Amino acid sequence: MRIKGLNEQLIQQYIAEALLILMEKKPYEKISIGEICERAGVNRSSYYRHFGVKDDIVYFYLMSLMEEYQLAYEQQKHKTFRSYTLQIFTTFYAHRDQLLLIHRNGLSHILLDVFNECFRFGEIPDEVGSRKQFEVSYHIGGIYNDTLLWLNHDMKETPEQMTEITLSFRPEGSFTLLNVRDSADG
Repeated sequence: MRIKGLNEQLIQQYIAEALLILMEKKPYEKISIGEICERAGVNRSSYYRHFGVKDDIVYFYLMSLMEEYQLAYEQQKHKTFRSYTLQIFTTFYAHRDQLLLIHRNGLSHILLDVFNECFRFGEIPDEVGSRKQFEVSYHIGGIYNDTLLWLNHDMKETPEQMTEITLSFRPEGSFTLLNVRDSADG
């Protein structure tokens, strides 16, 4: 049954939810665009207005998790790198089943693109210097790989444990994008 009168965001959410529901029943590579549209209650033209390939749906879903995480972090009174990191893992843990489904279907690589987009290490001001750009890139890769390992462990560690593990490898006083944002704001 087709659903009419939806806004663009809802259409994208319905499509993402449909894909995740279908992935519970069959492998990602065997799911057709037609099946996704039918399950979402949208027509193909609506699908293609928002997404090109199925990976775009996964990217959209992961970006929506990052938006959820960023909103939750922004609402915190005391913003530290620890709370920033904990909020990432807390948000991901709240969506554990979906993330594990994505991971088990071999789509975790899309998360690196999402991290790079969200943390925008390429947009660090030139005056900060290329060495700092490399440092941020290095840390994004670390968080990505820690997240992959967490997914490999079926996310058995708590968000608090993941935060402690991740931060234990971070040198004291190392650069983060929070440093750039805080100095730009202040």
